[in-house]
Amino acid sequence: MKLAMTVTHPEQPEQDLLRRNFVLDQAVLDKMRGLGIVCIFVDYPGLEDLDKHLAPNLSPERQALYTKVKTSFTEFQTGAAPTVNFVDYYAATRDFIAAILQNGRNPIYLDELSARLGADGVRHSMAVAHMALVLGIKLERYLIAQRQRLPTGQAREVVNLGVAGMLHDLGKTKLPEKLRQVHGLRPPTNNEERAEWESHVRIGYDMIREEVEVTAAAAVLNHHQHFDGTGFPTRDLGAGTQVAQDGERIHIYARILQAADLYDHLAIGPDGKTRRSNLEILHLMQTQYAKRLDPTVAAVLPMVVPPFPPGSRITLSDGRMAVVTTVNLEDAYRPTAKFLGPDGWTLTADSISLAKFPDLTVTSVGGMPVGDQVPKPVKPTTPTGRALSAA
Repeated sequence: MKLAMTVTHPEQPEQDLLRRNFVLDQAVLDKMRGLGIVCIFVDYPGLEDLDKHLAPNLSPERQALYTKVKTSFTEFQTGAAPTVNFVDYYAATRDFIAAILQNGRNPIYLDELSARLGADGVRHSMAVAHMALVLGIKLERYLIAQRQRLPTGQAREVVNLGVAGMLHDLGKTKLPEKLRQVHGLRPPTNNEERAEWESHVRIGYDMIREEVEVTAAAAVLNHHQHFDGTGFPTRDLGAGTQVAQDGERIHIYARILQAADLYDHLAIGPDGKTRRSNLEILHLMQTQYAKRLDPTVAAVLPMVVPPFPPGSRITLSDGRMAVVTTVNLEDAYRPTAKFLGPDGWTLTADSISLAKFPDLTVTSVGGMPVGDQVPKPVKPTTPTGRALSAA
């Protein structure tokens, strides 16, 4: 196998371990496993058209953002005077957005790429910023509709969204060490510790409110607000009543950050080591955590974090094996794929768009059964709302 993309050190992402086109052997693969590298991209004859999804042009810009976040977090944790000007965040974010848009108006977020940027809160902040930007680009029309008081060009801009994503957990640098790695899926059970942990959003807001645009600061403050009103921070209505914001009262940037933050935390399995598949993460977000999310934001998640990313090996309900080549932007659960031969590796000349075959479904991905994680196809309806006959 030959590397299709450079491999960086999981703990020191500024260090390249192996460059693109390096020819792999078993000893090198074993070494990478030992370092905790969970994913690599290799050349595969017949799938050259997937290279566009690797977006190597993102690497320098993503690295620049990571370095700024890492420097700021380290300095705030040690109490040193910050050397990174927040103006630099805006410049770096604009460069990163430009790099993302080189892939077109419908970029795909490959979470494995952001997962390679370290294994701490800095990595998480970079991953959230990256995903939030891709979601924001995809939700352009929704941003305009949600920000009607602004000119169209200003309403759809996502620079402040990206800045908020990078800084959303900055307040944790002022918390005790044991609370810095706590997140919303497993908050402290002790009431005092929970209150202290929840204070990180207010702390972060106070740290940046004079340095960044008001929408970025507000998104940092409210990124733990849930659509159903169960989030924080809360406000006191008197008589012991505390309420959080809910629904569209929450700024659209904060709603996008909530989805990106939840996705990245769900990506790590309960053991803290293994990484869940996109399919499993999306299933959890659509079921167990659905009430937390803005339904419009949740609806586009499968388009930017596809349940079957390009390159995925899938098995269909008729027993045939295939490799996903194209994400269907109308229904990401029904992609286009190329068939594999009887040996399970050689590509054939035939491909299939599952969107054209509603009775054909994906039964496994990467050799793992999908179970009930794939939504059942919705039958097309007539203008009166009646289901069309299969005939």
